[in-house]
Amino acid sequence: MQTIISFYTTNMNYDSQHLNLSDVDYSNATVISDGYNGIYWNDGRSEDPDIEVGENGTIYAVWWDSTAGLWGGGIGDDEIMFARYTDIDGWSNVTIISDGYDGTYWNDEFSFKPDMAIDDNGMIHVVWYDATDGIWGTDSEIMYVNYSEAMGWSNVTIISDGYNGVYWNDQASRSPKIAIGENETIHVVWGDDTEGIWTDNYSDVDDIMNWGSIDTEIMHASYSELKGWSNITIISDGYDGIYWNKKSSINPDIAVDKNGIIHVVWEDYTDGIWGSDTEIMYVNYSEATGWSNVTIVSDGYDGIYWNNGGSQRPKIAIDEDGIIHAVWEDYTSGVWGTDTEIMYANYSEALGWSNITVISDGYDGIYWNNGFSFDPDIAVADNGTIHIVWEDYTNGVWGSDVEIMYASYSETTGWSDITVISDGFMGIYWNDYDSYDPHCVWYNNQLYVVWEDFTTGVWGSGWEIMFTSVSFSITQEDQERDIPFGNLYLFIMIISIIGLTVYTNRKK
Repeated sequence: MQTIISFYTTNMNYDSQHLNLSDVDYSNATVISDGYNGIYWNDGRSEDPDIEVGENGTIYAVWWDSTAGLWGGGIGDDEIMFARYTDIDGWSNVTIISDGYDGTYWNDEFSFKPDMAIDDNGMIHVVWYDATDGIWGTDSEIMYVNYSEAMGWSNVTIISDGYNGVYWNDQASRSPKIAIGENETIHVVWGDDTEGIWTDNYSDVDDIMNWGSIDTEIMHASYSELKGWSNITIISDGYDGIYWNKKSSINPDIAVDKNGIIHVVWEDYTDGIWGSDTEIMYVNYSEATGWSNVTIVSDGYDGIYWNNGGSQRPKIAIDEDGIIHAVWEDYTSGVWGTDTEIMYANYSEALGWSNITVISDGYDGIYWNNGFSFDPDIAVADNGTIHIVWEDYTNGVWGSDVEIMYASYSETTGWSDITVISDGFMGIYWNDYDSYDPHCVWYNNQLYVVWEDFTTGVWGSGWEIMFTSVSFSITQEDQERDIPFGNLYLFIMIISIIGLTVYTNRKK
C-alpha cells in the first residue's frame, strides 16, 4: 500500500502535559515594543512583527502599531514601528517609519503587515500595505522605505501603482513580502484585487468573504539601481497566455537562492484535479526562462490527491544546497485528528517535490496535539538544519492560552519533539494569554523569534511584541562533517609524533 503522507504509529492516549519543554536552550521573553528606559508609553495594539539580522549581528524588528502620537495613531491610523538590538546598547527605542519623513505627517490611515529584508551592504528594506489616500486613489497600496546609516530612513515610495506616472491599480493591494536577489535587486510580491485580463467574474460567497475580491492575483515588482522600480507582473496566472486561475491567490512568500532564482509560494482557492479546497502553489523565475507555470506542492504527490482540507499561509526558505523548504497550516484530517496541523515539503533538482510531513504532531508515534496549529515560519541554518515556529492552541502545563511552539529537523536526528518557547522559562509559566504570529531568523548558531502577545504585565494589558532567542551548540551534524573518529586519529598522530621524536633522538 502506498503511503499518502508521512506519519508514525497512531497513539491518541497521550497526556499533552508530558510534552518535553527543555529540548532546546531558549531565553525568557523580552517585550521590545514598549518599556524603553523603563517608560511604558505604548498603549495601543502592536501586531504582525518581522525580524532580521544584519551581518554585524544587529537584530532588527518591525511591526504595525495603533498607539497614538504626534503621527496621529489610534485604530484606523496604525503605523509601522521599528526597533533594533545590539549587544552594547540592548533594544533601542521605537521609530515610526511609515510617517513623519522630514517632519511631515501625511499618512493618516492604517499601515499593516510589514515585511523586512537586509542587503549585503547593510541597507534595511521594509514594505507594508497602506490605506492612505493619494494620487494613486483610495485603494490600499504597497509602500516601501529603506534605511542606511548614512541617510537614515527614506521617504515612502508606492510600488504597486504609478509606474511611468500611470495609476491603473484601483483595487486593494495586500500582504507584501520582500527578498533581496542578485546585485542587490529588490523583489516584492503581494496579493492584489485589481481586475485585468486575468480576471474571472465568478460568484463564490465564501471566497469573497475571505478576501474581499473576485479573482485576486499574486503580483511582483522589482527594483535595481539601474532601472528603478519595474512595472508589475502577474505571476499566479497567464502562463503562456492562458488565464486558468479563476479564484483568489493570497498570502505569498518569497525567497531568492544563491543563483538568483526567485521562488514564490502562496495559497490559492482555484479548483482543479486537486479538488475545491485551497492549495499551496509555487512558481519560480530565472533570467533564462522567465516565470514558470504553477506547481501544486500541498497535494498530488505521486499522482494521489488526498489533501481535501484548506492549505494556507505558506512560508518558504532555501538552504545552501539550493533545496527549497515550504511549510504551511493545513485543515486536512488524518491520524493526527481533525485539528489543523503544520505541514512541510521540500524540493530538490534531483527528486522534485517531496511528500508531505506533519511536523506539529505525531513525534515518536504519539498524537497529543489536539488544538489548532497556525501561521508557521521557517529558517534554515548554515548546516542545513531546519527550524520552524508556529502558534498553537493545544492545552498543556502552560495553560489553555495560545503559545509559540518550535520544532527542528536535521539529517542525523530527523524531526525533533516540540518545545514551547513563549512560556515556561526556567519552569515558570507566566505567559497566561495568547501568543500569535511568530517570525524567526537564523544567525550565528541562534534562532531569533518575535511574536505578538496579549499577556498583561508592567507594560499594560494591550498587545505587545515579544522576543526570544533559541541557542544551539555545535550540532551532531556539524561534528559529523569533521574527520571521522577525529579524537582517535588525533591520539594516534600524537603517539606517532612522540615515537618519531624518540626514534630520532636515539639515532643521534
